[in-house]
Amino acid sequence: MQQLLDQAVRRLELVLGLSPHAAARALAEVLDCFDSAVDEHIRTRHAELQRAGHSNDSIYSQIAEELALLRFKAPALSARQIRRRIYG
Repeated sequence: MQQLLDQAVRRLELVLGLSPHAAARALAEVLDCFDSAVDEHIRTRHAELQRAGHSNDSIYSQIAEELALLRFKAPALSARQIRRRIYG
């Protein structure tokens, strides 16, 4: 696994012209983004989209679509289930 991470860092250095330190940090940030738990991702993403001015209805739809694309296994959730995970 470490070998794959090192290769990814080198690729970021070459493709984006980043320093080794900046490339490693960029990779760590990306991996962290995809390593969150389902509920944490839903709450974080909801807040981001709300700050960007999206309505809750469009936010719930977007989050539902995104869950299928994330690194962690997420169940298919309805807008109602997403709303309950945000607000309890």
